[in-house]
Amino acid sequence: MKRWKNMGLALCAAALIGAACCFVLRSAQNREESTSSSFVMDTVVEQRVYGANGQNAIHAVERSLRELEGLFSLYQEGSDIARLAASAGSGSAVAIDERTYALLSEAKALARQTDGSFCLTIAPLALAWGVASDNPRVPPQEEIDALLALVDDDDLILRDGAAALRRAGQSVDLGGVAKGAACDVIKALYDAYEIRSALCWVGGSSIYARGTKPDGTAWRLGFRDPSGEEAVPLASFEIRDAVFCTSGGYERFFEASGVRYHHILDPSTGRPAETDIVSVGVLSESGAHADLWSTALFVQGAEKALDYFSKGGEGLLLDCENNLYVSKALQKSFQLTAFDSTRYHVVFLP
Repeated sequence: MKRWKNMGLALCAAALIGAACCFVLRSAQNREESTSSSFVMDTVVEQRVYGANGQNAIHAVERSLRELEGLFSLYQEGSDIARLAASAGSGSAVAIDERTYALLSEAKALARQTDGSFCLTIAPLALAWGVASDNPRVPPQEEIDALLALVDDDDLILRDGAAALRRAGQSVDLGGVAKGAACDVIKALYDAYEIRSALCWVGGSSIYARGTKPDGTAWRLGFRDPSGEEAVPLASFEIRDAVFCTSGGYERFFEASGVRYHHILDPSTGRPAETDIVSVGVLSESGAHADLWSTALFVQGAEKALDYFSKGGEGLLLDCENNLYVSKALQKSFQLTAFDSTRYHVVFLP
């Protein structure tokens, strides 16, 4: 009996050792880091992924984003958006990829909530200004007025997997929502590859944080004053399983006759938005929501942006008077970094 008892103890010990070895192995695999940097969707996409499937997940993300670029681009011949523009006013609908259809449907629904500060059909004006092109210009007011008449999201018809635009000359620009939506695609791919820890930058303005760092501590993101040194964040906060998107006139712009013109157009004027916001960032589980709303709030201005935060929206806002507003959910982890109390005033929102 004693012999069998000793054998049982030995087997139990072996099982525990085996389980411990498996745990160590899994732990080591979860800490395995894979990184990449690629240029896609007209921006630099950087990934830092942890786990045994990290490299496969990275490749899957890169492939998927290139496919999305081929569908969503306003400037790429043959894309769903380019084909939609070419058929505008014809009375015929264009069959589009289910991913394009889903994003157009989601963006149109979100845009309805912005009181006209975000319009998908802003594209004719975006093309006229050409801020994202090699030849930006200031269109004459007569041209702006004529193109403004084409800006109406009610003219974008979505039905049964196809899309149409009612009037000739109309087109759609997904630039204010596509990078955030890409973060939602990345999230789904990380799910598929069982990635538990990752950080992905889609340009400098859209960031997706997956879980925590491998050591269990939270990811921290910096929020900077774009008029200051780029490498020095003004403040930081913790983020987990969410997307943070920022918008500001500093991202893309050109100068003409001593005047700076940025790329975020006000659909009500057809001109770069005149706003009292320097930079605004929105935090959300939905990347499309965060991206679209950060753009809309920049156009709306500080008063309406603060109203958005008071109703449950989360994020940060730096206005032209150097007031830095912090929404409620971010306050617990919020930290000042390169802080100049003589220049900035931090306001914690109720």
